[in-house]
Amino acid sequence: MNEPTKLHRLFILFPLVGSVKSLIPIAALVSLKFLGGKSLRDIPWYWLSTVIILVTVLLLYGYLKWKRFVYTLEEDKILIRRGVLFREELSIYTGRIHSMNMEQPLLQRILGLTQVRIETPGKTEGGGILPAVTNSEAKRLQRWLREQTRTKQTDREIRQHESSDPSDHCLSVESERPSVQPSETRENQEFIHPPNHNQGFESNRLANSDSNIAGRHTAGNPETVEEERSTLLQLSSGRLLIAALSSPNLSLALAFVGGILSFADDLLPDRMYQLLFQSAGKLLPGSWIGIAALALIVSWLLSAVLYTIKYANFTVERIGKQISVSCGLLERKRLLFSPERVLAITVKEGVFRRIFGYAEVKVHVLASESDKHFMLHPLLKIKDIPALLNRVTPQFSAQAITASPPPRAIWMYLRWKLAVAALIGSVCIWYFEYLGLLSLLLLPLSLAWGLLSHRDSGLNLTDKQLTIRSRFIAVSTRYIRRPQIIAMEVSGTRRQRRRGLLSLHVKMIFSEINEGLSGMDQREIEAVRTWFQKKKDETSASAEQSGLTSSIDQL
Repeated sequence: MNEPTKLHRLFILFPLVGSVKSLIPIAALVSLKFLGGKSLRDIPWYWLSTVIILVTVLLLYGYLKWKRFVYTLEEDKILIRRGVLFREELSIYTGRIHSMNMEQPLLQRILGLTQVRIETPGKTEGGGILPAVTNSEAKRLQRWLREQTRTKQTDREIRQHESSDPSDHCLSVESERPSVQPSETRENQEFIHPPNHNQGFESNRLANSDSNIAGRHTAGNPETVEEERSTLLQLSSGRLLIAALSSPNLSLALAFVGGILSFADDLLPDRMYQLLFQSAGKLLPGSWIGIAALALIVSWLLSAVLYTIKYANFTVERIGKQISVSCGLLERKRLLFSPERVLAITVKEGVFRRIFGYAEVKVHVLASESDKHFMLHPLLKIKDIPALLNRVTPQFSAQAITASPPPRAIWMYLRWKLAVAALIGSVCIWYFEYLGLLSLLLLPLSLAWGLLSHRDSGLNLTDKQLTIRSRFIAVSTRYIRRPQIIAMEVSGTRRQRRRGLLSLHVKMIFSEINEGLSGMDQREIEAVRTWFQKKKDETSASAEQSGLTSSIDQL
């Protein structure tokens, strides 16, 4: 067992800095409204005393948190003990750890520290976080986890090798087991146990003597382990800026502007607000249109700046058998994941990007924070996507769409869009009268939207992968492996069934990555249902084989 390790001493400042950040708006408001032109000497003594006492209490609390926060690396787990008033002990076994991600929020980045997040199934509610360690310590923890994983895998292979000894008398019973194809068994176990990519190397190690095997277990010092490291891709600032400008994130910009307006609402005098409202009431409709256009342009540029800051220095690396994605200018993040933990891959083609043949690629990974969305590439040519998937997640393949909704299903893509446009137009005409007639332009836009959604939707089915493409505003293509699908729903009204149309809804582990498709030909949906039914049959066969193997081992 290793000795307990403490966090960095600068962790003592975290409670103080966190409280100062939350009190900055209140302090600014109090300073503007109550202090006016007064100097610091005019501040009452009890205010200064309160501030000094508060700072002292926060520093003392930070010291106690640092003193009581320790973690220990044991043989098969990491043990975290923390808590000032109430002591908490958290044991995280290495068999349940997916990865250790290195993050640098703004505070840690300023102080030169790193936050380590331990990813496990389910939500850990902040328990699996080491908020303040050095960069070298974070890398040591990651190497320790990889060494523990490698050791467990080697032990498992040794046990399998010993249990399959030719001198075992159970071989006479092996021939009576139900025949299951190796590829099918591997597919059913793929979601839980990562495939071994170094079988030849491992078999050579298993051929060594027992003394070499024992020495390899005792020599598992994380500091001496050299991991193979290679850079898969790295984006330049110019390429990243093009990606930001071609994918306007208006929601991000509006949230930023809303926060500024909310803060200004507390600081600006009431007279200034009244003056602004009076000036706005005198504007003509043409001026409002110009202001709206200017606001969209400013929001677009602002979203591009925020996008560039978020994904600055974007780099994807391979470290051993894991993939590392690092990015961020103010808050640096480095996320690690195993390709075998990928639930699905999404390729999103924005309106502007689709014209020039570009898209962004995201991976959805099983992690402790529900579903993790990793940006694998923010701006990539569509023709280069197969090569990227082959390098990073070889179990997925970029398949072209082979089945699309038939022409008789167009009405399913038009009805709700036209109904909403007609309702909005009626309300605008009733309220704005002649000016509301401009809202009738929504009808042809909704018609074009529905036709494009019908044209771009479709699916593709291979032996182990389902590909679904749909359009809301952007075209989204999602690649899903059969072992990761939890359930599949097929639905259709009586009218739709008479026309031979069905809808498909695929359910994954997390609802955020569920996928659906409407108005498909009944034969295509039935083929998908039969394809998914094979998973249940293979799972049952695998369970029977495991039960029979267990019975034989007991004999």
